[in-house]
Amino acid sequence: MKKKNGYTIAELLVVIGVVGVIALIAMIRISFAFEEINNKEEIEQRNHHLVEQASVSYAKSKKEDFAKEEETYIYAKEVATAGFLFEKEEYNVMKVKIVYDENNDKFHAEIVK
Repeated sequence: MKKKNGYTIAELLVVIGVVGVIALIAMIRISFAFEEINNKEEIEQRNHHLVEQASVSYAKSKKEDFAKEEETYIYAKEVATAGFLFEKEEYNVMKVKIVYDENNDKFHAEIVK
């Protein structure tokens, strides 16, 4: 009888194929995870821009109140309650700084962390 000292080429090819498939699946799942992270950041950035623009519109609608002071701080919840945004839980703690530029007669809004 002959003693077997190693693996056949067929066995090695099967192992390499299985490892390749596992690596491919892992790479696909990792790429989806990174894509999801990027989408969350983009959604958060768009939401902040939306809150800022809605806050400017809100300030324009109450110009007499906001133009009295150079800068005013409000919560996004106030803007949502006034109907300029949809209600969200995160708006309860999201603070917005509204600045009135008297020279250009414009409002600017910025989310304060």
